[in-house]
Amino acid sequence: MRPLKVAIVDDHILFAKALKTLVSGFEDTYVVFVAKNGREFIEYIKDNKEPPDVVLLDVQMPIMNGLSTMAWLKDNRPEINVIAITMEDDEETISNMVFFGCKGYLLKDVEPKRLNESIIKASKGEFVYNEIVDVPFRKQALNGISNEAEAEVNNHRKFQLKETDQEFLNYLCGTDLGYKEIANRMNLSPKTIENRRADLFRRLGVTSRVGAVIYVMKHKLIEQS
Repeated sequence: MRPLKVAIVDDHILFAKALKTLVSGFEDTYVVFVAKNGREFIEYIKDNKEPPDVVLLDVQMPIMNGLSTMAWLKDNRPEINVIAITMEDDEETISNMVFFGCKGYLLKDVEPKRLNESIIKASKGEFVYNEIVDVPFRKQALNGISNEAEAEVNNHRKFQLKETDQEFLNYLCGTDLGYKEIANRMNLSPKTIENRRADLFRRLGVTSRVGAVIYVMKHKLIEQS
């Protein structure tokens, strides 16, 4: 059996470090990446051809949470096996994660032996859930998600920006450069920048650069230094 590659996505640094130490101690298992949120993990996936065998994914995280991360994976990399490992045990949260293809759902106080077994099973595409997620519940969960969760996921789907779009957004909302200066920095024509600005404002639902900045700050669409 080849060693299993595991990625950890959790914004609680101490827990993530402890989890990394625990998982690295399992036989034939090693941690290849630790991310603080879904966006960091997605960038890692985009940059690496070989995905991890299993992802241990927190649900509640800033910038991009577990639900939106699962939605992206379902759209782009559905073959990646994910176990949600979280403190959230309400049925709606579990149902939403299951809907987007989560292979497992475990609480953070899971016994190490159970976690090890779950990682091995999930790496084979098998389902591993805690007691609340029985077969009838899982089938019901696959029928849909809550309206609130759908709105949140659609928001992240809308702004899964291409690299050039993200660069423009960084200049637009993270600097005081004028549009001509931004065009020069990006080696684009002023007309192209104007079209990109109009398209972005339309997608954000704003009518000015100030409105765009407020929206970006609220939804944390760029990193703030």
